[in-house]
Amino acid sequence: MARRLADEHIAARPFDPEGLLTAAGVLGHEAPFILDTVKDVRVVLPNPPDPTADTAEVIAAIVDVARAIVRRAGATRVRDVTGRVAATLAVWVNDDLVTAIVSEPGDFVWLERRSGWFYLPSVAKNAVLSRVVKVLAVAGRLDLTDLHAGIRRDERMKEFVMPEYILGELCERIPGVAVEDGRVYAREPIRPQDVLETTELTLVRILTDHGGSMERHALEALCLAAGMKASSFNNRIAYSPIITERGYGRYGLRGNGSVAARERAGDAAGEAGAGPARDDVPRPGGLEHLKPPRRR
Repeated sequence: MARRLADEHIAARPFDPEGLLTAAGVLGHEAPFILDTVKDVRVVLPNPPDPTADTAEVIAAIVDVARAIVRRAGATRVRDVTGRVAATLAVWVNDDLVTAIVSEPGDFVWLERRSGWFYLPSVAKNAVLSRVVKVLAVAGRLDLTDLHAGIRRDERMKEFVMPEYILGELCERIPGVAVEDGRVYAREPIRPQDVLETTELTLVRILTDHGGSMERHALEALCLAAGMKASSFNNRIAYSPIITERGYGRYGLRGNGSVAARERAGDAAGEAGAGPARDDVPRPGGLEHLKPPRRR
């Protein structure tokens, strides 16, 4: 509305609508609009309300849908949000409206404006970011293609449809992570124990002790002997992003697993009196909300 006032030559420059409400009050007029905040988005709503359309409900739905998709898929496109909201509410919504609403908060980031890909850093428990951090804790550095494949292993990642180059754009916006010549790496080692679940730590330890890859039955036997449940083993071996299939029934750590090996060695040295392990590892977006619960 501020821009429209300038575009229509009512004001010399974009003019805050709050000023119009003040002027209307001074002159004794009832303004045909009110200012409100819906889901942290400042908006102009009709006064009296339009009985044929609940504008606030549409705005709230756009914000909720955008954040839900980003939480599950890492990032999303404007047109995906538009389609989901239109189908859910059975109302007319267009890409311009969605763009105006999702880009209003200060945490909005374009990954590629041309195709409408965007990211919301404030969304907690981002499923893609947590998997990126897990893989980097084990691999240290790997190709975007390998990272993309690791994320897609999990059947729960059905909404992860971003192309590899968009994944690269997303990774470049994670504090402590960089992308160079198609390879992703952590600027400083990420301790596996900070980001991996107990079952994944067990897999890392056993695979590292046996050269980085093992035949499935032998790996399962050692995992079960270490206290892992068979159902947990089957789940992790099939869906964990840190695991890769090496062919002929063999499984190994994604990338080369060198970081995990170095960190394990560092932990052993700490236990022997070399001092505490480092805890100043870069945490994308404040890693505490990405840290998964320990479970067996």
